[in-house]
Amino acid sequence: MARDAAGLSDGAGRPRITFTMFRSHDDPALQSWLRFRAPLSGGANLEDELGRRERGRAGDLDVARSSPRTGTGAPGFWRLLASNNRELGRSFLLYRSFDHARAHVQAVQSSETGLEAVYVTGPHSGARGWVVTHDGAPVITCSRWYDSVSARAAAATGALPALPIAQVAAVAHRRGPAGPVL
Repeated sequence: MARDAAGLSDGAGRPRITFTMFRSHDDPALQSWLRFRAPLSGGANLEDELGRRERGRAGDLDVARSSPRTGTGAPGFWRLLASNNRELGRSFLLYRSFDHARAHVQAVQSSETGLEAVYVTGPHSGARGWVVTHDGAPVITCSRWYDSVSARAAAATGALPALPIAQVAAVAHRRGPAGPVL
């Protein structure tokens, strides 16, 4: 199996991007992700984020905009997975449809430059994380906190070259009340 300059394999062993769309803003997996990601996004909760996206520059990405209370426009995100299915990171943004999420991933992948890792500290002592930005806007985050500076750097360094070459899924997983529904 051939490997690229970053040591990532191509073909069947290449990294991939999967999409998860939620039927409800109240889905426990979505709420868990938002709690984890809050320190990475300045502490914003879902309602704050959706309002900010409505007004901000991310509005042109067509992120989820409806109120969590109405249950309409349920959001989704994407995950970057290594060839062994280890999660390398998750999208920073929430999207209101699979098509918008997929289009944004492909736009980021087609850009030859502009990806940069930014290191952050977590909500408790010793928690370290990262956010990858594209032209200054956050695109992907770590999916867990790291105990050491070197582990954090290694994780971000692994995600950076994987993102542009990842195989993008053609369909999204849909989460229902009992978990993933394909």
